Amino acid sequence: MHRNSVWSRPCIVNAARSCKCQHFDEYATTPKLAASMIDLSYRPNVLYLASIERIDAARRMLDEKPHDYVLASYLSGLAAESILQAIALRNESPHDAKHSLPRWLSKCPTLANDQMKGSADWNLLVALWDNGLRYLSFDGLLGYFRAKNCVKNRKGGVESQVRGVTKDLVAAAESVHTKGLAIWRSSTKK
Repeated sequence: MHRNSVWSRPCIVNAARSCKCQHFDEYATTPKLAASMIDLSYRPNVLYLASIERIDAARRMLDEKPHDYVLASYLSGLAAESILQAIALRNESPHDAKHSLPRWLSKCPTLANDQMKGSADWNLLVALWDNGLRYLSFDGLLGYFRAKNCVKNRKGGVESQVRGVTKDLVAAAESVHTKGLAIWRSSTKK
């Protein structure tokens, strides 16, 4: 078996036919595909459209059975982050704020800061959302919400408490996202 020149791995696709690795196998195309995905993720229009899909998915995860509160929590914040990134990058800010919502907002035009910063929804979203939510299980999310002191004084069992906090988080993210969409759309009319 010969080696594929792209990855220096044995070629498994056409080894029996004395392959010259001119076919498009998964090893040869992966680096090119990954590079193009990275480039696309920094385009404002791609981020804008992704934000809409993420907020819709968050709502589905919360409203439709089987519920996925972890994914709803994560996707809602990701939607807000994506629209903030889109606005900031459209205004030629560098893509260096990582996953910090306040840092992305600071890169947006003053109008965005004025409409979002300090609002109850913004404060709740910033207090509860973290990029690391995606790694949690249901029990991990419960522990995270307990550490943030937001399940205290909520009625019902554990699932009811997690659902309540998740609903609040998704609603806050939807509010921030809606404001972001309005800012995005008003800047495209110019």
